[in-house]
Amino acid sequence: MAQDPTPFRIAREGQRFVCPNGHDLLELAEAEGFSVSGVADSLELTNRQLEYAVERASGLRPKELFRRHRMLLARRLVAEGFSLQVIAQRLGFKHYTHFASEVKSYFDLPPRQFQKSVRALCPET
Repeated sequence: MAQDPTPFRIAREGQRFVCPNGHDLLELAEAEGFSVSGVADSLELTNRQLEYAVERASGLRPKELFRRHRMLLARRLVAEGFSLQVIAQRLGFKHYTHFASEVKSYFDLPPRQFQKSVRALCPET
């Protein structure tokens, strides 16, 4: 029987993914600019070890899990009233155009239309 390639385990707690050291994986991803290799390095893992652990916990590859989290943060920041430029910067996009294409790809809406639709669902209180 093949042995598990890594003892590193990520525990899923609701929407959180908790590393053995107690750190939240998605918070770590934010801190590392959503870089898979940055997260792996900070956890002293190879990219493959991280990929295996994330796939086991979430069913997704790290890149896709981090992408989903990044876009959910974008939606939250839009709802909170931040400008698209500020959101792109806060989420670590080097260029606004990269953020815009990611929003278009993920939500199937151009950024301004995405912004309008989110804000329409979140009326000011």
